[in-house]
Amino acid sequence: MKVNVVKAIQSDVPLYEDFVAQVYGQSDVDIRSRVEGWVTSVNFKEGSQVKKGQLLYTIDDIEYKNRLDRQASEVTQATTELVRAESELSRVKPLTELNALSKKDLDNAVAEYEAAKAHVAATKSSLENAKVELGYTRVLAPFDGLVGISNVREGDYVSRTGTSVLTTISSITGVRVRFEISEREYLRIAQQSMEDRESARNNVQLLLADGSVYGEMGTVDFANREIDPSTGTLTMEASFPNPDGLLRPGLFVKARILFSTYTGAVMIPQRAVVQLQHISQVYLVNASDSLKVTTIETGPKIGDAWIIKSGLKAGDRVAIIGSAGVSANSKIEVVEQKWPEENK
Repeated sequence: MKVNVVKAIQSDVPLYEDFVAQVYGQSDVDIRSRVEGWVTSVNFKEGSQVKKGQLLYTIDDIEYKNRLDRQASEVTQATTELVRAESELSRVKPLTELNALSKKDLDNAVAEYEAAKAHVAATKSSLENAKVELGYTRVLAPFDGLVGISNVREGDYVSRTGTSVLTTISSITGVRVRFEISEREYLRIAQQSMEDRESARNNVQLLLADGSVYGEMGTVDFANREIDPSTGTLTMEASFPNPDGLLRPGLFVKARILFSTYTGAVMIPQRAVVQLQHISQVYLVNASDSLKVTTIETGPKIGDAWIIKSGLKAGDRVAIIGSAGVSANSKIEVVEQKWPEENK
């Protein structure tokens, strides 16, 4: 009977782990109103790039301008009162020294002067606060980024005490990718050597939804301080450059991390392994093209291959039986099959 036969190969195999992950902007900032009023204009195109300091919204500012004018008037009045109190103090002080006026008169003049000075400081503070609030009627972009959909339109009323978000801006020149690892995976990483951990930290790939591999490598920045007791997982975050803006917040991806390299791994196709309960076997082809059943110990699966820990060596010929009706010690006609495919 004709049977396909492959040779066991040996090479160093990188061992990766894939984790479901989600993309976040380098900064994702909710834009909220810091004053109350009616939105008078929306000054950006939704989904576009905006620059730091660019005007996004204007809010009706008549009330805040009136408050500013009122505070400016109060500063003027307080300053005038300070000048009067200072003049009175200047008059009373020498007269007190000549005993023409009592010390009580001097104390009163000093108190009035200090009160007037404090009143000027308070009114100036209120004036500065009014200026700040007037500035808040113009909502500006806090940094360069990608602006989202506006949640308000011209004529809507906004409030500083509300929880509504006007819009969200994300900085996507670089992105953050968050994923979770299990307690078992965490312990495996924690017990690795410093060199292996550093290699894993700096070798993070992204698999996109279409199965393609993102062209930039990432680096793990941090792990959360605790294991989430409700899920038994540890949240980790990696950063990736995003020069072309391909990655956007909310995108689901897979984070692929190189945990270690299996040195000198012997591998055969998974389809060549026969599993019976907890026992793994292969059909070895000897020099006389007869089959011999051999028990093996399997390791991790890599693509369509299986790493063999023991029971095989590089160069051994293994039959791929499939549904062929052959048994141990059967004589076969060998059909050499190249494997893996890229070696054809």
